[in-house]
Amino acid sequence: MAFPKFPLKKKESKDFLLIEIGLEVVNIAKLSVDPKPLIEEVSRKKFSALEDMFNASIEAIDELAGKVKNIPKKAILGVSGGPVRTETTVAQYTRPDPNEAISGEEVEKVLEEVSAKEEAGELKLFFSTIASAKIDGTKVSNPIGIKGEKADLSCFIAYKHPEELAVFDKLVDEIDMELEKIIPTSFAVAKLMLKKGNENALLFRLGSNRSEVAHLLGGHINRIVQFDLGVSNPELLLEGFELVIEEAVREEKPEFIWLYPDSSEVDMTDIKDKLLNLAWKDFGFHKDPHVSFDKVSDVDAAEDTGLLALSLEVTS
Repeated sequence: MAFPKFPLKKKESKDFLLIEIGLEVVNIAKLSVDPKPLIEEVSRKKFSALEDMFNASIEAIDELAGKVKNIPKKAILGVSGGPVRTETTVAQYTRPDPNEAISGEEVEKVLEEVSAKEEAGELKLFFSTIASAKIDGTKVSNPIGIKGEKADLSCFIAYKHPEELAVFDKLVDEIDMELEKIIPTSFAVAKLMLKKGNENALLFRLGSNRSEVAHLLGGHINRIVQFDLGVSNPELLLEGFELVIEEAVREEKPEFIWLYPDSSEVDMTDIKDKLLNLAWKDFGFHKDPHVSFDKVSDVDAAEDTGLLALSLEVTS
């Protein structure tokens, strides 16, 4: 008796392509999720300006293709550097039916309403999310599926120039990826720090000629700030840091300050020493904040912090 032949159903890959566009380097990796999350290989290419970033990304992907068997189709894109404007707004409202669980549609509607109230000017919205939430006074990491009457949703939204977003769109089209999410890398890194219990902090990503700061305030991401100063000029960089610290202190003094490099070539020695010897009392601190330069993970290199944070966007 002949058995009918059925076409074998191709098993869909659960692996992801992580594309992390840093301040001065593109990091691209394959994230394997089975049997456990693992960043298999990393390819890196330096760039100096927006117009170089596209070619550097293509070169990094080509290099990765020579290291791994298959390039995943699904991708997460993390971006740093370049002009960005971020806003954090707490949307407070009374839900008409407290016994009905909060849905994804409800959250999307709140984000749309908050985004519509902001004056974007020449910038374009590219990312919005609920950074934190309280339902009937209880803090929750994700409001979806929670029942309650009083909702406080902390809405984080980010804008960039259309010309920069056009380069990202071109990259997506060129390598024909299925883009699952585009996210500010510093936002993903901030979530990583929040999981470690650092609710009031400044997170500095350092490049040779550029830097980026994420400000955590009261357990949510308050803002992301970039400036064209890096470790190649530690004196001016410290002045930039002091401006950021002065702004943060107006709201609440950060208890934790953390520095991490944009690449392995970034020497943070001088700026480390200057921060450790900073006269914190001049900024109104009664107690010096904890200043750290430690790696987030014993497994990953410090310059892979962005990739590690993006991988958690897939697996958490």
